[in-house]
Amino acid sequence: MSAPTRPPVRPDGAPSRPGFESIWRQLHAGGLVDGAPPGSPADGPPAPWHVRAMLAVCGWLGGLLLLVFLGLVVPDPFDERSLAVAGVLLVLAAGVLFRGKASELRAQFALSLCLAGYGAIAVAAGLWLSAAQAWAAAALAGAALAVAMPDRTARTFGVAAAFLAAEGGIRALDWPSPVAAVAAWTCTICWLAETRLAYRLGERQAPLAWGATLALWALGLASGLWSAVGMETPAGWRAVSWGLALLAALPLAFAAWRLSALAGQPARGWATGAALAVVLAGAWAQGVAFGLLTAVLGYSRGRGPLWKGGLMVALWGVGWFYYAQHWTLPRKAAMLLALGVVLLLAWRGVSRLGAREAGP
Repeated sequence: MSAPTRPPVRPDGAPSRPGFESIWRQLHAGGLVDGAPPGSPADGPPAPWHVRAMLAVCGWLGGLLLLVFLGLVVPDPFDERSLAVAGVLLVLAAGVLFRGKASELRAQFALSLCLAGYGAIAVAAGLWLSAAQAWAAAALAGAALAVAMPDRTARTFGVAAAFLAAEGGIRALDWPSPVAAVAAWTCTICWLAETRLAYRLGERQAPLAWGATLALWALGLASGLWSAVGMETPAGWRAVSWGLALLAALPLAFAAWRLSALAGQPARGWATGAALAVVLAGAWAQGVAFGLLTAVLGYSRGRGPLWKGGLMVALWGVGWFYYAQHWTLPRKAAMLLALGVVLLLAWRGVSRLGAREAGP
């Protein structure tokens, strides 16, 4: 009986994986992965987290010192034309630094320049244009970052900034805003069809998903503060605004329906009905609906930061709704008790569904 043959060995001592490396090359050609295959000599051992954190701090300090230097050499650093020119130059410099395989220090320095340049452009637009036009300029600048920047973090920031600036611009016109609904549906589709979209969009899928998620969290946290900053929807648009809020909360029911596809019809109907009840409540407390939506999506995709951040936003929404209502204390206590029962039943249903999908 002949001895089993050992796999070929590379010069560095690691086993050769021609099949894996060819698949990696195909994925790299399609734009789905970046860099050398894992375990190859080109990668090298990753730096410890504290070293990468120190490099990030050094990169941001370098960007801050460059901004201070620009403020000293520019005759009037708060002039809108000077700010606009400086912002465009900073963004262009960041794009050049992002090209190629940048080190951690170089990438963080470029990111600081990119965000500072976007801030300078937004401030210049606010000084030069009207409120609605300034918000529109900030939204266009964010969309440009999302499309043109090679870095994922910069793209994510650009997507989130475009959503939030569009929300500010529409509210500045005293119109009901559909931005929350667009962000909620974008977030839901990006996470539910993550694999398919990653194949079609390549590296642009993750910035789109996370940018929409961050914008949705920000809108959920700010949903109870619009009246305090004078950006509440006028009374004449209340019906349209409530309909848009309902449309923004509806993805929670859609996600529950899609994720419970492997369950039986009773469990699927129960999950969808419970989600619809939360959707109706989310028309008044959008933070609750947005937080639970991202928590459910994060739990289904195994993304810890996604479901943890969603739970924090949902808790904020519950707290805001509790203190904003002018109810008696017994009524508020009854509301919290009912909410606790609903959450326990929902957690029990999700646990049973997960056990059923896992099998024996």
